[in-house]
Amino acid sequence: MKNLAKGILSTNIFIVLSYHLLSQNEIYALSPTSITPPNIYKTPIIICPGFGNDEVDYDTPLNQPSSTGLRTILSKRGFDSNLIYTLPIKRGDWIRVAGGLFDIPNFYTNQAKPDGLGYGWYIRRLKECVDLAHEESGGERAILLAHSAGGWLARAAMGNGVWCEQNGVKVKTSDKISALVTLGAIHRVPENEKSCVTRGALQYVESQYPGAFLTGEGIKYVSVGGNAIVGDKDADDTLTTANDVVNDIDKSTSSLERLDKVYAKRGEGSASRVAYTAYESVCGKGGVVGDGVVPLGWALLEGSKQIKLDGVLHSINEAGTTIPTDRWYGSDGVIDRWLPAVLNEVGLVENNNNSNERKFSEFQQLVSNLFSFPISRGTFVQALSSVALGSTGTAFSFSQSASAIYDNAPAVDSQPVKLSSGVTIQDMRQGNGDVVIDGKRVNIQWVMKRSNGYSIDSSAENDGVPFIFIVGSSSAIRGLDEGIRGMRVGGVRRIIIPPSLAFVEGVEDGKPGPIPPGFGPKQRIRRVMELRKDVPGESFILDIKPTRVM
Repeated sequence: MKNLAKGILSTNIFIVLSYHLLSQNEIYALSPTSITPPNIYKTPIIICPGFGNDEVDYDTPLNQPSSTGLRTILSKRGFDSNLIYTLPIKRGDWIRVAGGLFDIPNFYTNQAKPDGLGYGWYIRRLKECVDLAHEESGGERAILLAHSAGGWLARAAMGNGVWCEQNGVKVKTSDKISALVTLGAIHRVPENEKSCVTRGALQYVESQYPGAFLTGEGIKYVSVGGNAIVGDKDADDTLTTANDVVNDIDKSTSSLERLDKVYAKRGEGSASRVAYTAYESVCGKGGVVGDGVVPLGWALLEGSKQIKLDGVLHSINEAGTTIPTDRWYGSDGVIDRWLPAVLNEVGLVENNNNSNERKFSEFQQLVSNLFSFPISRGTFVQALSSVALGSTGTAFSFSQSASAIYDNAPAVDSQPVKLSSGVTIQDMRQGNGDVVIDGKRVNIQWVMKRSNGYSIDSSAENDGVPFIFIVGSSSAIRGLDEGIRGMRVGGVRRIIIPPSLAFVEGVEDGKPGPIPPGFGPKQRIRRVMELRKDVPGESFILDIKPTRVM
């Protein structure tokens, strides 16, 4: 029976494929190589924020449109937007660095370690994000794109080459990461080591994992530094009026000169003087050249592919101001000066065939609609491959997380029903127990996915612990609270929930559930709620089975 079902599914795909190709008047060579989705890099890329930065700085920097953000810019260059991650860092998180004060005596003897009280939280978050990207990409190795302090912290997280141990077996860092790319990172301690603000943490990285430490294990290293401003503590600090600034703008005065006037009005003199102060704190010498914050010599990692960029600045804003800049490492007009070298290092070939990618995605959606539930890209490609190889009866199957909830109840031939709120429900199995109504306390087993077919989590993956809530009490997300009503114990229902009726209050403990306990599942939900909630068709798919009603 199962083989028959598989054959029907694959045959349906073949029919739809034939119709789609004929209707589009296009010819595709159906071979395993040609049907693999072209023109999008399937390599995950993880943005590691710099000191004091918030994840939003790489999405909508300084409240500018998302089109100016690094995430969008990477997507435009061919990276899959679903596989571009930013460490979930908020600006306030950096106060945790002060925790190093309690690392006694290491903090006070300049012997602090990167995984200690000051920076350990960042490293743990980075490793969790890498594990998440590895899982969601189907086992692809990630590129770490580390900005500023994120550079040396990423080196610390990569460590000695052992990522973790699972069941007594060591997992290599090179199994998870393909490359480290640093943008304006600090890779060396000051000449006077005791003046290092990391209190020994950076020195530990430099001594234990020097330079491109894991090159021998297949990890590529690229370090990018800016050659923009020479530090000068005696730079002119002539004060000007606001009218002078306006007049200069009207005369198309360079942005650096205009910025100098801003600094002068604050009594700081010039960009060169501000850079002098920053360079002095980083390396002990102010009269050097760099990106305005990090000296060039300190940004280039020994043993890595080193890229020097003239005129490029450290961050999304002019140093020490809230003035946006279009000449930082991640700007649209700058990224192509270093990204091709990265793609070459990791063996990716640039491909701009966005038209083919759009057509492939449209066809994938067409097949998903046929089966009334989402099909992940990997499963879809596998299905097409089986059609191309003539193995329609055996090669195609849908994996179901926590499949046990679909057993032991008769299947129901029902159509999806869209409620007035926007929630869609469809009964999959018929229950015969108590009815779920308002005010009842109900236990459910559940499986949650994204609308693109990616699994988020399930109760079965958390030791079968049910989600328990009282219907109508606001202890469940609104889409679930609405969609469960009228079910009977033992039945299975699919609820398709738009983001506006899902986790609008967050995914922390005590919020409406079901809340997955793990970092990875929570982060998958956050990605939808924060980055894709306004994308047409985006939704959460929640399959539920009431097991008890009281």
